[in-house]
Amino acid sequence: MHNRLPTGARMAMWNSGNDGSCILCHQHLETRNHLFFACSYSSTVWKKLTQNLVGNLYSADWEDIVHQLTQGRISPIHRFLLRYVFQTAVHTIWRERNGRKHGDQSKSEDILFRMIDRQVKNRIATLKHDKRMQTAYQSWIGVVGT
Repeated sequence: MHNRLPTGARMAMWNSGNDGSCILCHQHLETRNHLFFACSYSSTVWKKLTQNLVGNLYSADWEDIVHQLTQGRISPIHRFLLRYVFQTAVHTIWRERNGRKHGDQSKSEDILFRMIDRQVKNRIATLKHDKRMQTAYQSWIGVVGT
């Protein structure tokens, strides 16, 4: 949130010999805003996860997303889901980025989507005792269709 991740752009400032391009799409300078979610790779994952959740408020712009997370006009269940998807997506995309930097095999957008979907479902399952979250699982299934 404070733009302190060692992205390609920041690393290139520290070391002029460092290639600051995005390792996920290989097309743009890797900044926080590009990596989350302007990059064609991460944008595909984000769109599959959230477009049906927020409807016509969908955006892949960092500032718009942060605004929705903090002040958006969506139901409490959808706000919880959006916040949890955001947290999980940022973490998973960052891990994919680091894995690729260190020679791991690349995962497709669909695999990342399924990983995040599974994590969200697992988290919702831990909240069954919370009466406010009783409809969260059905809402999530309606969003992702799986």
